[in-house]
Amino acid sequence: MGLVSLGAALATLAGGGRVEATDQDSEADAPKPPRQGASVRASTEVSAYTDTDYVHVLSPTVAGSVGDEVAGWSIGGRYLIDAVSAASVDITSTASGHWVENRHVGSATADFKLAGAGVSLAGGFSREPDYLSLGGGGVVSFELLDKNLLPFVGGSYGHDEVGRTREATNLWRPMNKVSIKTGATFVVNRSTIASVSVDAIFERGYLAKPYRYIPLFAPGTAASIPAGASVELVKSANQYSVDENVPTARDRFALSGRLAHRWAGTTFRGDQRLYHDSWGLWASTTDVHQYFDLGRRFVLWPHGRAHVQRGVDFWRRAFEQIPGAPGEPPGIPVYRAGDRELGPLYSLTGGLGVRALVSADRHAPWALTFQLDAIYTRYLDALYISQRRALFGSLSFEAGFD
Repeated sequence: MGLVSLGAALATLAGGGRVEATDQDSEADAPKPPRQGASVRASTEVSAYTDTDYVHVLSPTVAGSVGDEVAGWSIGGRYLIDAVSAASVDITSTASGHWVENRHVGSATADFKLAGAGVSLAGGFSREPDYLSLGGGGVVSFELLDKNLLPFVGGSYGHDEVGRTREATNLWRPMNKVSIKTGATFVVNRSTIASVSVDAIFERGYLAKPYRYIPLFAPGTAASIPAGASVELVKSANQYSVDENVPTARDRFALSGRLAHRWAGTTFRGDQRLYHDSWGLWASTTDVHQYFDLGRRFVLWPHGRAHVQRGVDFWRRAFEQIPGAPGEPPGIPVYRAGDRELGPLYSLTGGLGVRALVSADRHAPWALTFQLDAIYTRYLDALYISQRRALFGSLSFEAGFD
């Protein structure tokens, strides 16, 4: 299931104090004036993901924008297709076979400045055979203290419809999401930028997975089902299975910070995010990039990421039937989830990227970018698998036109 990540899009639009890896100017270079008149940017990207749980994703993307730096406006759009091929243990454990599905995602943005204030608008959709997501929102930022302080505030709204393939759409179940974001970017000095932001996301409606079924075990036997238990072991002890059911409300909160510093020939960018939600999940994510200039046409960067989380309050590795009164059949837990991403885990990512400028024209750059990341995830208290290894790679081409 997919949805348009408006929160991520708005975070990007809000700025966040990024020091771009493509900035090839040293501090001694004279500043270049912005180009007069509109310019056009176009890009295409192909990314791929594969993991040891037999999930494979190929995502071609096209994007374009037009804008005028001096006039302070730009508009852009993006379209991608996720081609997913999966035979994961979650699918095979329900006797379902390998499946292939396409997800179509489109988005549009508009940015403009008005008397010291910047306005960024974003909207998009995501469509699958069993999922539809629509959303939009905006961010307003302000230039204060000679542009050394840029506070921003924004919000978005999203509406999702969740169903099953070949199920009548009037039977699909809704989910609504409201996001609020505020924060500020600080220019510490001519080489250092920092930012801090707070996000609040309020979800209401159907938040479960319609294809996920939870095995139930006899009372008092769950402890005998070890973490990473095989499909065969689970089936041998399973009394029967029920559909997933989670709360219909979830409030998410995140505190994020970013620090970027530029030296002669290298740039550091570090991000830290602390997360908590009303389901009891706590998480911390640290992300670090170090960009190295290799001459004026190449940038190389290693990338590292560490994520750790505690599971939601109602997480259980194995769910038991609830003993009934004498003569009554056993009951089932009200809340039950099989998504191991809701359980305790940690994940480590390491990778490398390179960007090559085909054209050195600052106002009309042409560039190739390649990135490859290896990801290791350890599930501490889940059925079927206890670890997953994955690779993610992307290759993109960007062109600018005066």
